[in-house]
Amino acid sequence: RKGEWLCLKNLHLVSAWIPRLEKEFNALSDRHPNFRLWLTTEETDKFAPILLQQSLKVTFEAPPGIKKNLQRTYASWSEELVGGAGELQANLLFLLAW
Repeated sequence: RKGEWLCLKNLHLVSAWIPRLEKEFNALSDRHPNFRLWLTTEETDKFAPILLQQSLKVTFEAPPGIKKNLQRTYASWSEELVGGAGELQANLLFLLAW
């Protein structure tokens, strides 16, 4: 109603809920013109085809291989986040990147 944005992440983990989401979204007859619904998912056959057809799709593919993927993640982090990290924080950041 206010034209805000909503992001629902990892819908592949709740694929049984997607038909209800589609029904609720289609029931919104008075959507604000600036309202945006962002959905993120990994590739799955269980995603509603009609919902996909009604959507603008953007894809992102991680670089091949674990090393390249970790390098991309590390490059996106600021120096303040990783600089001066102790051993425990460095281990936690590695787990987060993995």
